[in-house]
Amino acid sequence: MTDDTTGDTTDFSLQILGASCAVPNPDQATSAYLLRARGTAVLLECGHGAVGKLLKYGSPEELTAIVVSHMHPDHFFDLVALRNYVFCHGLPKLPLFLPANGSEILRGVAGGMHLAEDYFDAAFTTHAYGEKLPFTIGALAFEPVTAVHNTVANALRITDDAGRTLVFSSDTAHFEGLVRLADHCDLLLIEATSVTAPASGEHWHMTPAQAADIARRAEPRRTLLTHYDARHAAASLAAATAAAPAADLGLATEGDIHVIGA
Repeated sequence: MTDDTTGDTTDFSLQILGASCAVPNPDQATSAYLLRARGTAVLLECGHGAVGKLLKYGSPEELTAIVVSHMHPDHFFDLVALRNYVFCHGLPKLPLFLPANGSEILRGVAGGMHLAEDYFDAAFTTHAYGEKLPFTIGALAFEPVTAVHNTVANALRITDDAGRTLVFSSDTAHFEGLVRLADHCDLLLIEATSVTAPASGEHWHMTPAQAADIARRAEPRRTLLTHYDARHAAASLAAATAAAPAADLGLATEGDIHVIGA
């Protein structure tokens, strides 16, 4: 795995547009990642501030599609801004891949703004997906697995047409299926939201140590922690490294390009 600042048209690459948790870090977007692979460009997640960051590092005009893992605001709210960009610039509709409850939630958002329920239809053609409903976008194949979260959420194994693999945890508690999904992938992009696990009650996110456990057992070539509070970023990386000292661990950082499988 190597990091790059430019990428190449033959690469499968991940560019970090936003790695904040639900409360944005200063001057940063929440969840937003740009995948590029031989003429295919996919916006994975579209949280608060994603479109501004996309305009900084790329362009909505290059997008082939958008994929949203789950319908929490920090993962989809900038679909409003992207809808307006596509509509106002007269761009063709973009395929938008949503979890099973996605279209209903978008209609509710439009209704809550006193707009027509088909408000988002001016810019997007929506497609529902989920576990056992894999899909392909250009050079990229997506394998979803149901994550453990307090809404319908999908972890994703994404493979390019050369067999290179990125696994994205989405927001989730620790679960065994994620170890299997991430098995020997080239890059694991995994959430590490919680500084410590709660003493009791249900838990919907991972600690750095839990993320490291997935990395230690799945043995990806490289692991990036994401969906974190910047105030605790250094401590989170240190905790993960202590829990999996043999793993190649780093932080997802805005603007960085990671060439997958290099």
